[in-house]
Amino acid sequence: MPGLFSIFNTAKSGLFSQQTAINVTSHNIANASTDGYSRQRADLVTTSPYTMPSMDNSAGAGQLGTGVTVASIDRIRDIFLDYQVRVQMGVSGQYTAKDKYLTQVENALNEPTDTGISSLVQQFFSSWQDLSSSTENASTVAQQAYQLTNSINSTYSQLTSIKNNTNTEIKDLVVDINGMLSQISKLNQQIKDVKISGQNPNDLMDSRDLLLDQLSSEFGITINQRSLDGIDVTTSNDGAIKEDNGTAPLGTDGSPLNIVQSDNPDSYDVAGFSYITSITPAEGNTTGDGDYTVVYYRKGDTLTDDNKVTLTVTMTADEAKQLDESRVLWADKDGMAYSVKNDGSGEITNSDGTGDLTDGSTVNFAQLALFKPPTGELKGYMAVQQNVDDYQDTLNKFAKALALSVNAIISQSSSWVADGDNADSHEGGINNFFVNADPGTSGSYTAEDENSINAENITVNVAILNDPSKIKTATKYDSKGNSLNDSTDGNRAAAIAQLANSLMNIQSVTSTSTRDELVEDIFSTNDKLNNVYSVGSVTGGSTIDNYFDDLVNKVGMHEQEAKNQVSNEATQLANYTQSRESVSGVSMDEEMTNLIQFQHCYQANAKMISTIDELLDVVVNGLKK
Repeated sequence: MPGLFSIFNTAKSGLFSQQTAINVTSHNIANASTDGYSRQRADLVTTSPYTMPSMDNSAGAGQLGTGVTVASIDRIRDIFLDYQVRVQMGVSGQYTAKDKYLTQVENALNEPTDTGISSLVQQFFSSWQDLSSSTENASTVAQQAYQLTNSINSTYSQLTSIKNNTNTEIKDLVVDINGMLSQISKLNQQIKDVKISGQNPNDLMDSRDLLLDQLSSEFGITINQRSLDGIDVTTSNDGAIKEDNGTAPLGTDGSPLNIVQSDNPDSYDVAGFSYITSITPAEGNTTGDGDYTVVYYRKGDTLTDDNKVTLTVTMTADEAKQLDESRVLWADKDGMAYSVKNDGSGEITNSDGTGDLTDGSTVNFAQLALFKPPTGELKGYMAVQQNVDDYQDTLNKFAKALALSVNAIISQSSSWVADGDNADSHEGGINNFFVNADPGTSGSYTAEDENSINAENITVNVAILNDPSKIKTATKYDSKGNSLNDSTDGNRAAAIAQLANSLMNIQSVTSTSTRDELVEDIFSTNDKLNNVYSVGSVTGGSTIDNYFDDLVNKVGMHEQEAKNQVSNEATQLANYTQSRESVSGVSMDEEMTNLIQFQHCYQANAKMISTIDELLDVVVNGLKK
């Protein structure tokens, strides 16, 4: 039958167990403000009781227990709440990134203000109206036009800077992501090692979960639990290679590649990411369709050229644009980009799973394993890239339509005419009001130079800036560019002023469009204004001013949508985070209550030991008397 020493051991087990519980409580309190910390709890269970009674062993009054022990120290965590928080962090990161840069786009457009492009366009056409009544206003027209083109150039340049900044953000994220993947993989192995030893690696798992939270805000992730608390991580929706392919690169067994693998972290089937720094048309590629020189850096590390890999990629202009907007490639654990099979399976080509887009490789676009994240900051920055490209394209159409239409009226021709040209019944003088500031190398200004006008290079003819009196305002000019009408004739200037109300198919303008493609159908004798050819209107067209206003409205709509989403997603994320904190977070009130409970239990067990000591003293020393 158990005696006093067994009671002593029972009290001792209670003493040590309560001490452990107090230690856990102290750890919780110390980490109450630690980011990513999950509160822990000592799981107390009874120790094995004295042997079960048998025919030869009477149970007496009942089976006696032998005390308490700490079975485990568990962290309190809800996997489903983690999933909800991470999904929301991905969406929140996406719109936060978009809002960050779309706000800068709004600032670049500077609308509506007195110095914005919309206001300058109105002032530009108003100056032509004034010029139609007085040639003394010629210098005003030249200066208004120059201010307008400078503003267009500046806006385009700012949009380019914004896009370059998002490229830098993407590169930095690729470096950070690869670093986080490496840390998660190391923690994965440490956690498994601790689990094999029979302990719970609570703090290590908290560190891993914190990294997973951070990773989910960069792009969507999917986590698969494995034995010994190991995890496999891949991208949610498998990070599509391209728009029409919903699968990620597949390993040799046909399964999606993991970016963290529990069982074999050193496997070549463990993927990472690399970053494309430049996409340059190869020599001879003048149309945009053909070969490009593509340079990527392994794991996004551009600090050394040892990581530089140069490829020759055959693709169309649209595919080059898509590559420019994405910039991130699936790669092996060493950062060497994967090549995808041409059979549409999505599998990588190498039998050993290694990336094989090595220096000097020649491939087509379909063989590039482009990473397109479903959510997260990466997706947000890539979306901004697409938006900025769209805005710049719209601005280019606007600038080119302005230049071609004004030049058509100035030269009274729906096709390009050189300055001073009087052949084919063309009059002399300055026939090109707006010109390309970056003409070709032929040595003379050509039709191709005018066809290449865009928002980046549009400017006013320097001959007009030097001498505004050379602006053609009258109805007719001789072969030397002298007016054949009196000084009050401003019909050509009036026709340009009327251009403010002309409806044109500006949306159909491309980088190769010619003047006649824009105005020929609406530039005829039927549209003559006081014996001057003018630009009429086309059904479904837009005025120059309204076309730019549509761009401003589009930017405003995109920015407002992003801002609203940021607010909405922040509220949702706060709700999910609060729910997770209610489960995993440290409550000081609760911990202090537990501390008091464990303290009293500790004191009671200590009192029990003291009491047993007195009883033993009676038994040992009292019997002597």
